[in-house]
This record gives sequence, C-alpha cells and structure tokens, in this order.
Amino acid sequence: MKILYRTFYALVTVLIFIPSTLYAQSNTFDRVPLYQSFFRDAPISEVPYGNGFYSYSNYDFLDITTAGVQAGYAVSPNIEIGSGVYYVTRMPDEVDSESAIADIPVYGRYNFMAEQTKLSGGAFVTVPIGSKDIGEGNLNFGLFGALRHPLSEDVVLTGTLGIDFLDTAIEDYEASMNLGTGLIYQARENLYLLNELKIRSDLDYSAISSGINYELADFTQLRAHLLLGLDDTAPDFGFTGGLNFNL
Repeated sequence: MKILYRTFYALVTVLIFIPSTLYAQSNTFDRVPLYQSFFRDAPISEVPYGNGFYSYSNYDFLDITTAGVQAGYAVSPNIEIGSGVYYVTRMPDEVDSESAIADIPVYGRYNFMAEQTKLSGGAFVTVPIGSKDIGEGNLNFGLFGALRHPLSEDVVLTGTLGIDFLDTAIEDYEASMNLGTGLIYQARENLYLLNELKIRSDLDYSAISSGINYELADFTQLRAHLLLGLDDTAPDFGFTGGLNFNL
C-alpha cells in the first residue's frame, strides 16, 4: 500500500513542477471518460452524454455482474450533474444468487480552471433505493477534487482526491479517502489507452486498470477495460465493456 501512495504523490509532484508554458497545446481529451473515476473527473462536457456498460468482477468467494446506464449533463458552462442506474447480480459460491437495483449516485461538479490544466471540485450523494440483499440501501455522500493536465501532445495526466462518508453496519458513518490517478494516451487519431490506479482508504481497496476508448463515430465510442485488484476488498480481476454516446 505504501508503494501505491508514493506513486500517486510522485505523479502529483511531477504535475506541480511542470512549467505552465512547457506545452502550448491544451487538449485534455475531454471526450474520453475515465473508468474507475467516471464522474470524479475535471472536464465539463459541452454536450449531454450517456454510457451503457456490462461489467464482471471476480472475488475469492463471490462473482458480481453489473449492467448499468450512466449519463451527464452540463446545466451551465461550469456546472455538470451526472447519475446512473445499475442492476447488480451477486453470485456467492455456496448460496443462491441475488439480483436487484443498486443505490443511485448523484454527482455534481464545478469547474474552477479550464485552460491548459482543468481543475474541478464536486460532491455526491447516493439515493438509498437499493436492496440490502446485495449490500445496498445506504445513504453515502462525499466531496472530491479532480484535475486533467497535458504532459505532452499525446499524454494527459488525470487525478482525483476526495473523502467519502459511508453508511456502514458497524458505525453510523465511516470516513474514507478516495484517491485516483491515471494516464490517457492517444495511440491513434481515434484510439485512446487509459491506465488508472484507485485507492480507497479504510476499506483495504486498491486496484489498477487498463482500458481502451475507440471512436466509432463523432458521437459513439467503443470501450473495454480490464481491472486487477491489489487489496483484500478489491476484486481479484474484472472486465467492463460498453458504449459511450455524445448526444
């Protein structure tokens, strides 16, 4: 775990000491959404967008599948709201599976800086409509900040840092730091590669992932993603496939 934290702080240090005039271009690949931090991101979309996906996660004694739809809309040039609906199936090894709708998260973020570096801050809350049978039905909330910065013409650094207040069965609320960083690389004109790291303190969760974002058309992107867990509560491995639409 210490190595993961050092990696994140090293990337932040690199960002801080890069002169703002080092790169004349300011393209931060705003049309390429993140995977592990889909709504915890810096850009404000110029058009409404939607995302449909299917994911599979494998744990030691449990498999989980999720079919989801996510969408975001800019209510002003600096403010965006987003939410999603997710149908989750939990398949334990020795008991019957359970399927239900998960809690609905609602995210809002405000853009403070939109020049070469994009910097935003936001908040979220979950609507606790999910079933207890799949571990849902919790009113969680939190705050976060996010950035994107071009390291070169083809590489963009992403980062997010926030604190989540989680409704748990043990205590009323548990505070957990949510930290993420990543790199987006434009391999071709219509193909982007995403590498991400996510850490959630107090939950023994950390995971790395690699994915692609392939532009089929101006308004449609094909996405696929592989995740590897590094801590106890993260899945051993998982994959996601789906489509993103810019409306």
